[in-house]
Amino acid sequence: MKATTLVGGMSLVLVATAILGTSATLPEGCGARAAAVPFFDPLKNGRAATVWEPWLDPFVFFSDKAYVVQAVPRNGAGITEAAFVGGNEGLVGYLKGNILPQIRPGIGWLKPPVVQFNLNEEGGAIDVVLTGTSGNVELDARLVQVVEQMPRWIPARDAKGNAIQQAFAFNVVQAGCDQQPPTLEVSMYAVPLTDRKAALEHPYDLDFRLEKTGADTYALITTMELHGGSFYVSPFAKRDFKGMFRVEVANEDHVALAADFTETPRSAEVIDLHPFVEGPVNWVNVNTTYEHRLTVSSKEDFDVGGKYVFTIEPKCTLEEVPFLIKQRSGVLTIEKWKC
Repeated sequence: MKATTLVGGMSLVLVATAILGTSATLPEGCGARAAAVPFFDPLKNGRAATVWEPWLDPFVFFSDKAYVVQAVPRNGAGITEAAFVGGNEGLVGYLKGNILPQIRPGIGWLKPPVVQFNLNEEGGAIDVVLTGTSGNVELDARLVQVVEQMPRWIPARDAKGNAIQQAFAFNVVQAGCDQQPPTLEVSMYAVPLTDRKAALEHPYDLDFRLEKTGADTYALITTMELHGGSFYVSPFAKRDFKGMFRVEVANEDHVALAADFTETPRSAEVIDLHPFVEGPVNWVNVNTTYEHRLTVSSKEDFDVGGKYVFTIEPKCTLEEVPFLIKQRSGVLTIEKWKC
């Protein structure tokens, strides 16, 4: 909800639900916990499972290198392996063209799927079996269907030139994407606090300021100082977390906050197996500085409200720190807003 108040003839747009400073209430059931939202959960393995890696970024499906089809090694001399009509480029084109439409926004992190099949003496795919799930039922079904409907191959032949069956495996791999992030031996939630009282009563200090960088541009510089072993989810985390650090501006008629920004030091992606996360995440547990680009589009005097929103852990509170951007006679300032 937003409230509009007239102050001296100027329009003041503020976020009515903002919370003062570092104060916050503990949500019922710890609902502010920095967990991935349901539609973007990673695959959840059983608690007895020991193999959690590698996670598969769904963006790999856009890469030709992600589609790998290999013959299963077999004994026998003089065997000529089966070949897809159109070569490997044609095979990848067929697979990618028929699988990629299944990769929709919100599909989430996956596991590398594996489909095994045989090519019969006529070069048709038979005995198609999903032996490694992607973690997405619809995608698994599509993978099997695409292999079953695959155009015919030139069949394999033995040393005498007779057509024979040959086993193959189709894998979707991480390909040319970044290497798999490391798995934390100890979850961030299990790391001992350096000062429990500070972590629960005064977990952070957030400060911000504006620096002029051009005729109409400014740098919004934000510093987060953490206390007692506190931490939060970086805005650079690839998954969609409820409590991810973010900055909001209530009205952008006068000012615009650029989508690109910097984080120093830059957080690193890791895999945290704690039930609240169960997958890739970028934790911030050291003092960090953010820099956003702010563009002013009005010469008039104005007041525009905004806020920082994030879940601070392990206190597990959704924090909202409000601020007010003011312009007076062409001079832009920012200050903490007190309700």
